[in-house]
Amino acid sequence: MSIGLFHTRLNVSSSLLGAPVLTLELLVDTVNKKVSGIASIFQSTYPPVNFRAQVWGEYSEAKLTADAENHIILTLDGSPSGPNSQIAQTFDLRGILGADWASGFADYKYYDQDHWTPVRHAAVSQAPAHNQRVEQPSHAHPLYAVAVQQAQASGDLAQLKAVVSQGEQQLASSGALRSALEQLQAEIARLEAR
Repeated sequence: MSIGLFHTRLNVSSSLLGAPVLTLELLVDTVNKKVSGIASIFQSTYPPVNFRAQVWGEYSEAKLTADAENHIILTLDGSPSGPNSQIAQTFDLRGILGADWASGFADYKYYDQDHWTPVRHAAVSQAPAHNQRVEQPSHAHPLYAVAVQQAQASGDLAQLKAVVSQGEQQLASSGALRSALEQLQAEIARLEAR
């Protein structure tokens, strides 16, 4: 058991094919016995689920007999915007984990699409390390007047900033575009002269 503060990443899933998979990104405060983090639930089968909530809770250590190893009793609650929010709770978990936080079982439920979905006796396992998203190179999308007009009409600051960023990128590459355009015009003149 780590002392102080540590991070753990857990998968919680049943053995059923196509069942939802819960991934918990947790920060554990061993001094205060508090836990907080993010719960993400994904299910690719119908109906698809892509649920996310901020979670918080506490844990306690239990020992059944004096010579048995400790178990962790974990309780988590969650909502889309944290414990101090006025938004109703949308996630609840109760679990028993090994002392190493790497295995165990949990029951949880989540509120999605206007109803609670319970998942009973799901296995808890250590999740693989989370890879950072790798930026894929993308081609520049042309910026048309319609995009500028729609951004202005929406009044959405994020959309306005995105359009400005696209425009700046295209202006930065205008020299290369101008050179290519001149080459095309020279080729057109050569072909028309025939």
